[in-house]
Amino acid sequence: MQHPAPFPEPAAEPRGNLLDRLGDRKRILRVWQTARVGPRGVAVEFMQFGADGLRPVLFLHSLEYPNAPSWGFCVDAARDGFGTLVIRRPGFGASDRVGDVEAQAELITHFLDEAGLENVVLVAVGSGCPVGYRLAARCPRVTYSVYVNCVFNRDVMGEFRPKWIAPILAQAVQNPAGARLSLMAFRQAASRFGATRFYENLCQKSPGDVAFVRTFHKDIATGWEVGSAIHSDTFRDEIRYSLNDDPFLTDGVLNRVRGIALSGSETTETWRRGFEAEAKRVAIPFGYLPSGDIFAAYQSGPALLELLRECA
Repeated sequence: MQHPAPFPEPAAEPRGNLLDRLGDRKRILRVWQTARVGPRGVAVEFMQFGADGLRPVLFLHSLEYPNAPSWGFCVDAARDGFGTLVIRRPGFGASDRVGDVEAQAELITHFLDEAGLENVVLVAVGSGCPVGYRLAARCPRVTYSVYVNCVFNRDVMGEFRPKWIAPILAQAVQNPAGARLSLMAFRQAASRFGATRFYENLCQKSPGDVAFVRTFHKDIATGWEVGSAIHSDTFRDEIRYSLNDDPFLTDGVLNRVRGIALSGSETTETWRRGFEAEAKRVAIPFGYLPSGDIFAAYQSGPALLELLRECA
């Protein structure tokens, strides 16, 4: 009996990431590396999984999980012809901090240009979405975009659970001192209960999110280690740019962007109504992943890959 190959055969003239320094090791390992890009040589930390020549799927992470999808997702994606690429956005991990979301999109454009990557599928998650909107609109190397758990322009403070989260986030937006206190509060809570229990508490309204946290607790711990080490200015910017109204999101602004907005199915009716209304306003198709809420992009990995195979 002939067994299928674990990965698809590369194209006759595979197009690899010109910034990659790992070679074949990235076919089986999730390893982070750093490149310096742009005219000022800004450090960008990234992880790439899969053989050269696979179509890149670029993840822009959210504040709560600055880490890669699971190893199993990366293997499944490679078998489907996709190479998983994750950039730690500016201010996270070994990536240098830059300015606002415009500057972040410009930096990632430099990365894709210098890497020589084409036909990129973008998956922007949570607070990574404001960067993703701009990147998709301005970088021709991005040919399909997925925005998961995106806020758009609406008030979602009432959606956060536990209820003590919203006042802490509101304090962080007010001024830099408030951001320092808010970040300290999160660090103290995670230090007291441990990363897994801390995230379980944050994910209490979604059984799928809780399952993801428990199953991939090592990845969660790594994500928390990176996320909790950010500067309070980065923390404040993440909240401001994702929860305040975004001037980029004018009516119909995404009508020429090939892509879709997704939410996890395990969410509230008020979130659904607001999400659908905003998706219609900015003119992008929308849908729901079968499991999860804030971690839906990762918990519903097979469904995400199915969508990419069919639509991207």
